[in-house]
Amino acid sequence: MIKRQIDLDEESDRILSGLAQDYHGDLGGALADLLQAHQTVEAFVEECEEAHRDLLLTQKERSERDFREGRFTTWDEVKRRNHL
Repeated sequence: MIKRQIDLDEESDRILSGLAQDYHGDLGGALADLLQAHQTVEAFVEECEEAHRDLLLTQKERSERDFREGRFTTWDEVKRRNHL
Protein backbone atom coordinates (compact mmCIF):
# COMPACT_ATOMS: atom_id res chain seq x y z
CA MET A 1 0.00 0.00 0.00
CA ILE A 2 1.06 3.52 -0.75
CA LYS A 3 -0.21 6.38 1.35
CA ARG A 4 -0.89 9.72 -0.36
CA GLN A 5 -2.31 12.98 0.83
CA ILE A 6 -4.32 14.86 -1.79
CA ASP A 7 -6.33 18.07 -1.86
CA LEU A 8 -9.82 17.93 -3.34
CA ASP A 9 -12.29 20.64 -4.10
CA GLU A 10 -15.60 20.49 -2.23
CA GLU A 11 -17.56 18.93 -5.12
CA SER A 12 -14.96 16.20 -5.76
CA ASP A 13 -14.88 15.39 -2.04
CA ARG A 14 -18.67 15.12 -1.98
CA ILE A 15 -18.65 12.76 -4.97
CA LEU A 16 -15.87 10.60 -3.56
CA SER A 17 -17.59 10.43 -0.18
CA GLY A 18 -20.79 9.33 -1.90
CA LEU A 19 -18.94 6.62 -3.81
CA ALA A 20 -17.21 5.48 -0.64
CA GLN A 21 -20.58 4.65 0.92
CA ASP A 22 -20.66 1.60 -1.37
CA TYR A 23 -17.29 0.62 0.12
CA HIS A 24 -18.35 0.97 3.76
CA GLY A 25 -16.71 4.40 3.89
CA ASP A 26 -13.38 3.19 2.44
CA LEU A 27 -12.25 6.20 0.38
CA GLY A 28 -9.16 4.35 -0.80
CA GLY A 29 -11.18 1.41 -2.11
CA ALA A 30 -13.63 3.68 -3.89
CA LEU A 31 -10.84 5.70 -5.47
CA ALA A 32 -8.91 2.58 -6.51
CA ASP A 33 -11.96 1.12 -8.27
CA LEU A 34 -12.71 4.46 -9.89
CA LEU A 35 -9.17 4.72 -11.27
CA GLN A 36 -9.25 1.15 -12.54
CA ALA A 37 -12.61 1.75 -14.21
CA HIS A 38 -11.18 4.86 -15.86
CA GLN A 39 -8.25 2.83 -17.16
CA THR A 40 -10.63 0.20 -18.53
CA VAL A 41 -12.71 2.85 -20.32
CA GLU A 42 -9.57 4.44 -21.78
CA ALA A 43 -8.37 1.06 -23.09
CA PHE A 44 -11.81 0.40 -24.63
CA VAL A 45 -11.82 3.80 -26.35
CA GLU A 46 -8.34 3.17 -27.75
CA GLU A 47 -9.43 -0.22 -29.11
CA CYS A 48 -12.49 1.35 -30.75
CA GLU A 49 -10.43 4.16 -32.26
CA GLU A 50 -7.92 1.66 -33.64
CA ALA A 51 -10.65 -0.59 -35.05
CA HIS A 52 -12.29 2.37 -36.82
CA ARG A 53 -9.15 4.37 -37.59
CA ASP A 54 -9.74 4.65 -41.35
CA LEU A 55 -13.35 5.77 -40.98
CA LEU A 56 -12.46 8.30 -38.27
CA LEU A 57 -9.63 9.75 -40.36
CA THR A 58 -11.93 10.04 -43.38
CA GLN A 59 -14.56 11.85 -41.30
CA LYS A 60 -11.94 14.17 -39.80
CA GLU A 61 -10.43 15.02 -43.19
CA ARG A 62 -13.87 15.67 -44.71
CA SER A 63 -14.83 17.92 -41.80
CA GLU A 64 -11.60 19.90 -42.00
CA ARG A 65 -11.97 20.29 -45.78
CA ASP A 66 -15.59 21.43 -45.44
CA PHE A 67 -14.58 23.94 -42.76
CA ARG A 68 -11.74 25.33 -44.90
CA GLU A 69 -14.14 25.67 -47.84
CA GLY A 70 -16.73 27.48 -45.74
CA ARG A 71 -19.21 24.61 -45.57
CA PHE A 72 -20.09 24.41 -41.92
CA THR A 73 -22.96 25.08 -39.54
CA THR A 74 -22.51 27.16 -36.42
CA TRP A 75 -23.51 25.75 -33.04
CA ASP A 76 -26.17 28.43 -32.74
CA GLU A 77 -27.70 27.26 -36.02
CA VAL A 78 -27.66 23.61 -34.88
CA LYS A 79 -29.46 24.61 -31.68
CA ARG A 80 -32.00 26.69 -33.61
CA ARG A 81 -32.76 23.86 -36.05
CA ASN A 82 -33.23 21.40 -33.22
CA HIS A 83 -35.22 23.77 -31.01
CA LEU A 84 -32.62 23.66 -28.24
